[in-house]
Amino acid sequence: MDKHLIFYVMFFPTLIFFFWGMGLHVSIWLEGTLEGAEKAAKWEKFKIYIRRGWGGFWARPGWYIKILIIEVIFHRKLFGKSFYRWLAHTLLVFGFVATFVVDMIKGFTTGYLVEFSHSIPFFSFARVFETGAIRPFLDFFLEFFSFLILAGCIMAIVRRFVIRPDQLRTEEEDITTLLFILFLELSGFFIEGYRIAHHEVVETHVYLANFTPASANNWISFGGYFLSQLLQDIKINVDFLWYFHVVPSLIFFIYIPHSKLLHIFSSSMTVISDRQKELLKR
Repeated sequence: MDKHLIFYVMFFPTLIFFFWGMGLHVSIWLEGTLEGAEKAAKWEKFKIYIRRGWGGFWARPGWYIKILIIEVIFHRKLFGKSFYRWLAHTLLVFGFVATFVVDMIKGFTTGYLVEFSHSIPFFSFARVFETGAIRPFLDFFLEFFSFLILAGCIMAIVRRFVIRPDQLRTEEEDITTLLFILFLELSGFFIEGYRIAHHEVVETHVYLANFTPASANNWISFGGYFLSQLLQDIKINVDFLWYFHVVPSLIFFIYIPHSKLLHIFSSSMTVISDRQKELLKR
């Protein structure tokens, strides 16, 4: 069966479970009192929040973007408390955000627009994202940002299990989250290395390998290229490798709403709300 079809068969139920988990938390948050709409139902409160947030953003988009970058992604307050914690946090959060953006650009252009270009000439510009001058930059930054996530994860693990500050409390949830991230990053680099080491994988378009042109088989994909030197004489079933990485990735996606990673979403809203109240008091 085609890998694209298999992926989407697994992805859409995953998306449903993810939004279901997020919906449970949003439902709990909406039980609180909303100023100006104390008697409103949950769905009405949700619409009010969306309307206020949308209107507030377009009233001062620069301010919102500034708060998102400085306070959420680069967590300015944490910098003043502990540089080590700040660096680990920043590597993880910035790495995830940047990797997501680059991956979406790469996937949308090489996975959809290039396909459309075969029947619609207007989209032929997208081929530069697949084999043109832009592709090496996408490969490099995707590799670099993924490496930042790996570095941040390792720093967090060292802090919890080696440095172990007195005030730090490690729960099962923390261990599960960090091991998930570590596994996904290492398996991703491993699969990339195997793909680079074995050209037949690319030539037969196994594991969506048509997305990996020759430009990626050098220093641009530095992590995968390094591992490829160790995998030249190792043979592994590529279908197994695909499932080995993709299935845990989808499980991790479902797990996010039930893990401490949820604070990536909740803390963003809290910080922006707090800064907004401070702004109105001035």
